[in-house]
Amino acid sequence: MKKLIFFKVVLLFLSLNLYSASTNIKSAHAIGIFDEHGNGENVQHTRRTKADYNGTCYTKIVVFGQYFHTKPEVYIGNSKGYFQKSESIFNKRKIKIAEVLTYKHYTVTKGYIKVKIDNKTYDFKVYVK
Repeated sequence: MKKLIFFKVVLLFLSLNLYSASTNIKSAHAIGIFDEHGNGENVQHTRRTKADYNGTCYTKIVVFGQYFHTKPEVYIGNSKGYFQKSESIFNKRKIKIAEVLTYKHYTVTKGYIKVKIDNKTYDFKVYVK
């Protein structure tokens, strides 16, 4: 009897750990880049930015799906983005379908915007001048 209870507890513990580490991400994309003054552009369907974003700038990304104990990592070249805020997107039935995340980058020179979640690259197509 004690072995059965112990087995059930171990099985429950393992299943909870596996569930908490799982993610259900459909896609993640960079959608915008802005400078410190709020001037920016939409980068959804472009390969290269029109303006130069040297120094400090902000990026917005959208993540469709659910991610649990991890935050996306955003880079512009070698400049790592630091999380600032998030906004949820809901459908007509008030179900959360996506989240828009804003990141702040310091010392940006040039490079590609890279969006990574759990060491998996989701977006790597826009070149920032």
